Amino acid sequence: MHFLLSLFLLSTVYAADLPYDDQEFGCIGQAAADRYVRAFGVDVKSFGGLELCDGSRDTKKLLNDLYLIEGSTFEAAGEHKFIRGYVDRQNYFEWLKQETRGVRRGHDLPYATAYNSGGYFTMQDGWAKLSTLGRVGTIIHEARHTAGYRHYACTFGPYANSRTAGCDTSYEQGGSHAVEMEYYARVVLESKNLHPVYQSMARLMALGRSNFVFNKNPLQKREALLGLSAAGLVLVDGGQVYERALPAVPAEARLKRTSFGASLVAGEQSLAIDLSDPTEFSLTDDYSYYKLFQLPRDRAPTSVKSTEEVDIGNMRYFTVLSNEGRISSYNFPEGNWFAASNPVADAATFVTRAPDGQAGLFVVTTDGSILPFDPSTRRYGLPLKDRWPSDSAAYAMLGAQLVVLNAEGEVLDAESGVGVPSLAHYRFTELVNVPLYDAFEVVP
Repeated sequence: MHFLLSLFLLSTVYAADLPYDDQEFGCIGQAAADRYVRAFGVDVKSFGGLELCDGSRDTKKLLNDLYLIEGSTFEAAGEHKFIRGYVDRQNYFEWLKQETRGVRRGHDLPYATAYNSGGYFTMQDGWAKLSTLGRVGTIIHEARHTAGYRHYACTFGPYANSRTAGCDTSYEQGGSHAVEMEYYARVVLESKNLHPVYQSMARLMALGRSNFVFNKNPLQKREALLGLSAAGLVLVDGGQVYERALPAVPAEARLKRTSFGASLVAGEQSLAIDLSDPTEFSLTDDYSYYKLFQLPRDRAPTSVKSTEEVDIGNMRYFTVLSNEGRISSYNFPEGNWFAASNPVADAATFVTRAPDGQAGLFVVTTDGSILPFDPSTRRYGLPLKDRWPSDSAAYAMLGAQLVVLNAEGEVLDAESGVGVPSLAHYRFTELVNVPLYDAFEVVP
C-alpha cells in the first residue's frame, strides 16, 4: 500500500510502505512545508519557489526527502558489518537538523551531486536527477561533513591515480561514506515501513558505492555466473543455482556486469537487477556508471552500439562503442568524456572474456577479429591470435572452469565441448560473470 501525504498537516503516525517515487507522495500541507523550511534553513527561492504538490519540482523533491527521513522507522535486526551506530537509528531526522545550517539549490558544479560548506548544503544538478533513495543518501552523507569529516584521494576504483578527494580511509573512520552506507543497510535490514522497492534500491546503492569509496575495502567479493533466457535469469553462485524472474525489458536489452551485480542495457537505457532478492522490480540503474547517460557531458558519444563498465587492475572504466566503431571512455576526475578513439572498421561489439580465457576489454569485428583496448591509455593492442568463433555467443568463468555459450544457448566446457551438468536444461541468450559481495546474502 502506498501512503499519500496529508493535504493539510503531516501526521506523526506513518502507514506501512512509505512512498518511494516522487509522483506517489501527493501534496504536502502548507504548515508541514513551513516546518521543514524553518528547521533546515531552506532557501526556497533558490529551489524555484515553494511547491506543495508537483513531484517533478526541486522544492517538492527536497520536501519528499525530508518526509522520508522523518517518517522512517527502524528496529534492530542483529549485527551487520555496515551497522556501527554512527547515527542513532531512531534519530536520523533530529540528527540531520543538528548538522544542517541551511540548504540551497546551486548550479555552480553542474556535474556534481552536492557539497557542504560549514553546515550549509548546496544541492547540485546531479542531486535533482537522483531517485528519492539517492537524494536521501546524499543529504545524510553531506550532514556527516558538518562534524569535520573529509574525503581523501582514492587508491582504487574510478578515481584512483587522480588527485580527486572522493574516498574515506576506511569504514571504521565513520566518515560521510560510512554514515551513508549505514543508512542504506538499515533500510534493507531494519526498516519497518519502507517499501520493498526502496529497500532494493538501498541494497544496490550500498553495493554499487561501498566497493570503491573506502581505501580499505570493507567488502569481500566473489565471482558468480549469470545467464539470461527467455524464461528469466539464472544465477550460479558456487554450487548453488538460483532462478530469478525477469522484469519487463526491451527485446534488444543486453545483460551486463556492473559494480553492484548486473543490469539489462538497451542503448542508453539500463535496468538494475537485484541479484540478492528474488523479486522482479524494474529499477532504473542509478547505481552503476550506466547512469552517466542521464546527464549531458562534454564529448559524450552520439550513438551507442555496445557498452561496458569494467574493472581492470585497481581501476574502473566506463566505455562506449559507437555505431561508427569509435570508443569513448569516461574521465571520472574531470567529469566529462575523453575524445573518442579512431574508428575500427566493422566493429561489432565489446566482450570482456576472450576465447582463450583472457579477461579485459576487447572489440570483436564482424569477421571475428579480436582487438584488445586499453582504457587507461585509450589505445588498441595487436589483434589476438584467435578469432571469435562464429558459433560462440560468450565466454565466462564458472569457478576455475572456462565455459562457452554456444549458438544454441547451451553452456559447455570451453576446452572439451561437454555440457555443464547443472545448466544442462537451460537455454541462454546471454552469459556474464557478475560480482557478489558478503554484505548481503543471496535469497533463494
